[in-house]
Amino acid sequence: MNKELLKKKIIQYLYIALGVILLDIGFYFFISPAKLVLGGMMGISVILEPYYSKLGDWFTNSIFLFIANGIVLIIGGIMLGKDFFLKTIFSSLFSPLVVFIFEKTCDPNFFLSSVSSSGYYIIALICSSLFSGFGLGLALKHNGSTGGLDVVQKIMNKYLHIPYSKTMYLTDWVIVFISGFAFTGGFSYHIELVIYGVLGVLAISQITDAIVLNARMRRTAYIITEKPTEIRDLIYKLTDRGATFVDVSGAYTGNKKTMVICTMEKNEAYKITETLKTIDSDAFCYVSATKEIVGEYR
Repeated sequence: MNKELLKKKIIQYLYIALGVILLDIGFYFFISPAKLVLGGMMGISVILEPYYSKLGDWFTNSIFLFIANGIVLIIGGIMLGKDFFLKTIFSSLFSPLVVFIFEKTCDPNFFLSSVSSSGYYIIALICSSLFSGFGLGLALKHNGSTGGLDVVQKIMNKYLHIPYSKTMYLTDWVIVFISGFAFTGGFSYHIELVIYGVLGVLAISQITDAIVLNARMRRTAYIITEKPTEIRDLIYKLTDRGATFVDVSGAYTGNKKTMVICTMEKNEAYKITETLKTIDSDAFCYVSATKEIVGEYR
C-alpha cells in the first residue's frame, strides 16, 4: 500500500470514527436516559435494559452492545464473507468501546438534567436525532458501517432479496413498534414512546440522506441545440467542465439536433442558463438534480 492510499484510508477511518462517536453521544446522553427507541441495535439495548440490568451493575449497555455486535458480526462474516467482516469489525467494536468509555467517565444526565419536564422528551428527541443522523451520515458517506443491525439488514438484502433501503426501514419500524409494549406491573402499550420513535427514525433518515446524498448533489444540464460547439465553448469558459454530445431528433418535426449534457455545481448551472440564450435563442434546456456522482465529472 503506497503512502497516498494509506493516507486516504487513515482519513476515511478518522471520519468513520467521528461518525461513530457522534452516534454514541446521541445514544448515551439522550436516547438512553430518556429511554427512547429509535431503531437499530441501540434501540434493542434500550428495550432489553430493564431485563439484563438485573444481572448486575457490571452488565451495562456497552457490554450488551459488545456481545450483540460481536454475535451479528460473526454471523455476517459467515454469511456475507471475509471482506464484509473485515470492513465491519472496526465500527462494530469501536462503537460499544466509546459507550463503555462514556459509562466510566461521564454522567448520562449531563445535558438533560437541566431540561424542564415539559420539554424533556422533545429536547431528547431533537438532540438524539441530530447526533445520530449526523454520525450515521458521516460514517456512510465515507463508506463505513456502524455495525449492529447493518449486518442483519445486509443479510436480509442478500438472502431474502429485499432492497437494502427497505430492510433499513423494516427493522427500525419493527423495533420501534415493539418498544411500546410493557410487561412490568401488567401488560400495557405506550403509544407515546412509539410516536417519538417514529419521528426519530424519520428525522435520522432525512439527516442521513442530506449528508450522504446532498453533499454529493450536483446539477445536470441537458441542452438541445443546433449550435453544440458554441454551447460547449460556453461551458468551458464559464465552468471548466466537460460535456457530452448526443444526436437527437424531434418526435414531431424529425429535425436533427444535438443534446449537450454537462454535470456541474448548482451555481454553475445558473451561469449556463442565464447566458445560454445569448448563444442560441432557440435552444431548449432543462436542468435536473443529480443526487450522486461516481467518478470524475470534470
